[in-house]
Amino acid sequence: MSTPKGHDLSITQKFILVTLRLAIGWHFLSEGMGNLTSYPSWTSKGYLMGSYGPFSEHFHKIANNETILTLSDAAVSYGLTIAGICLLLGMFTRLGCVVGAILLTMFYVSYPPWAFMPGVSTVTDSNYLLVNKNVVECLGLLVIMAFPTGRFAGLDSILYPLFGKNLPTWLIGAPSAEA
Repeated sequence: MSTPKGHDLSITQKFILVTLRLAIGWHFLSEGMGNLTSYPSWTSKGYLMGSYGPFSEHFHKIANNETILTLSDAAVSYGLTIAGICLLLGMFTRLGCVVGAILLTMFYVSYPPWAFMPGVSTVTDSNYLLVNKNVVECLGLLVIMAFPTGRFAGLDSILYPLFGKNLPTWLIGAPSAEA
């Protein structure tokens, strides 16, 4: 077994990156499908009304407008589901990462863990100050996006040779030594 050089990744490194992709994909898919199937009356209205972040006024407006709320609920549910499917199948992996990162960013700014914000509970196990689970999962998505994990183990390995030259690099990734 040779030692990785430069951008070469070992089998163990690839395995860990793909495992991270699958774990986040599973989380997104289960959350999205839970919204779509298990709870047909699910709505984000209560979540949005409780928002206290810097954009809470906008989230409150969404919650108070039935049409926009319905669109928002669908965007969250289908966005989570699509991102989860992309990550689990390793198909358009970067698109799944982008969709997931956008959703996580929205969740973060609606309920930021900043101790100085009104509404932030300081009576928990600890105070996250800046970094909470949304930030950690979003950073995981950025790591996945930086490596062609869909080409290590996923349908991107089939799609890339067929369509890679015709699709934007941000979507399918650039050629690499790893995949």
